[in-house]
Amino acid sequence: MHSSDKEFLIQFGWDDFFESQLTNLSPNSFPARVICEERNLYRAQVGLNQVLLATISGKIQHSAATRVDYPAVGDWVMVEPSSQSDRVVINQVLQRKTIVQRKQAGLTSDIQILSTNVDQIFITSAVNYDLNYRRIERYLAMARDSSATPVILLTKADTAEDIEQVVAGVQNEFPGVNVHTLSKENFASAEFFKDYLKKGTTSVVMGSSGVGKSTLVNYLIDSDEIKTQTARGDDYKGRHTTTSRNLYVSRFGGLIIDTPGMRELQLSDHSEGISSQFSDVEEIMERCRFSDCLHVTEPGCAVIKGLADGSLPSDRWQNYQKLQAEVRNGQRKQEKSLAAEDRKTWKKKSDDSRERDRTKKRN
Repeated sequence: MHSSDKEFLIQFGWDDFFESQLTNLSPNSFPARVICEERNLYRAQVGLNQVLLATISGKIQHSAATRVDYPAVGDWVMVEPSSQSDRVVINQVLQRKTIVQRKQAGLTSDIQILSTNVDQIFITSAVNYDLNYRRIERYLAMARDSSATPVILLTKADTAEDIEQVVAGVQNEFPGVNVHTLSKENFASAEFFKDYLKKGTTSVVMGSSGVGKSTLVNYLIDSDEIKTQTARGDDYKGRHTTTSRNLYVSRFGGLIIDTPGMRELQLSDHSEGISSQFSDVEEIMERCRFSDCLHVTEPGCAVIKGLADGSLPSDRWQNYQKLQAEVRNGQRKQEKSLAAEDRKTWKKKSDDSRERDRTKKRN
């Protein structure tokens, strides 16, 4: 490897999982970690204090079928120096440990990668106006699908009349998930971050606009690099301040990824995450008399019984159905999109083949 900076590799999360993928490498290739994406250009960390601009190789562009095949913030990549500039060229994206993704906003079926190779996902929610269990549930489904560990951060805790009661409610709703409180004035006393942000780990901060993510990340990276704005006073809706995903070294040694606030989090292929987040719901469904139960009027339906006696909260059941329908719809769109891409690929190959045949005949 070109980079012999072991301290860099350790701090930025390089381990045997990535090392085992280094086969048949170009002699000039060396590892780097993507810390920012900027309109087809990437910023790649190649040493403790060295960041280079990077482009992707023609091979990656040619072989990529979807956006998922391109580099994303958090990726470990293999790069080599460019012969035409002081940039480097990304010639391989190493297999990812974890992928945090969502459906691209709008009518498209495309997947948007939010970050990769993360250990923890900090789900931020302000207690003054943004606290919404169903929204948190959606983030948790996405987190569990990625295999990263979710952690709930309740920001602006100083605005709550009884923060202990709020925390108890969240913990009761989401058992097994660590819940912490934060306010701008007590960041320094939030010592729990030391346990999460250890050297060699990567965490990502996610949540709606205006919940204080940028202020939090500025504290964690010991900088005012990220611009902050207050939420609008009339409706408490947040303003977007972070416009791209960036990876930083935190004051505790671990890495932190900041993401733009999301007004909309649409799920795509997150069926495993939903099953994990709603394991209690699916356990009730398995008690139904019929395996193909529609949970509407069927006799012996455990869901209907649970809704009637309160053991299955109606809003939780409704959210489960909504997210499952969203995933199924996204999968159908994705399958259609992939089928269309396949048809284009085969048509191009067929056209190229016919053109070669015509060229041979002319010669």
